[in-house]
Amino acid sequence: MKKNVYLISILFVLNACGTLNMVQIEEPVIKVYTDLTGSKEELFVKANDWMIGMFVDASSVIQFSDKEEGVLIGKYLMNGETRTISSLYGSSSIDSRIYAKIDIRVKDDGARISIEPLSPWRYDESGLTNFDYSKEKFYEDVDKLMLSFYNAMKADRIQF
Repeated sequence: MKKNVYLISILFVLNACGTLNMVQIEEPVIKVYTDLTGSKEELFVKANDWMIGMFVDASSVIQFSDKEEGVLIGKYLMNGETRTISSLYGSSSIDSRIYAKIDIRVKDDGARISIEPLSPWRYDESGLTNFDYSKEKFYEDVDKLMLSFYNAMKADRIQF
C-alpha cells in the first residue's frame, strides 16, 4: 500500500513539474510620443543615454545605431538567468533568459519605441521551476520600460 502512495506522489510531482507552456507574443508593443521637444539629434542623444542606463546586463546590447536616421536598436534582457546545477551525475545548465528587441526611432519633437520578445519562452504556472515569467509580467515590464523611456525623453539635458 505504501508503495502505491509513493508511486502516486512521484507521478503527481513529475506531472506538476512538466506543465511548461509556451508564451508567444504575436505583435510588438509600440508607443509613439509626439509631445516631446527637441531636435532629432537632441532626442537621439537622450534615447542613447536611456539605453545605456537601462542596458546594465552584459548580454543587453545596442546592436544598431544611426544618428543621422535617428534609429537605435538593441537586445534587452527582460528576465531570467542561466543556472548550473551540479549533482552526482554531473552538471547541467538551465537557461530561462528572455530577450526583447527594443527599436527606437526619433525625429524632431517625437519618438517611437517598439518592444517585442525575440522568441517565445517557457512558463510554468505551478511555480516549481525557474520558468516563472508570465505574459502578464512581460506586459508590466514593457509598461515600466516605456514609462522610463518617456520620462528620459521629457527630462532636461544637463547643462554645463
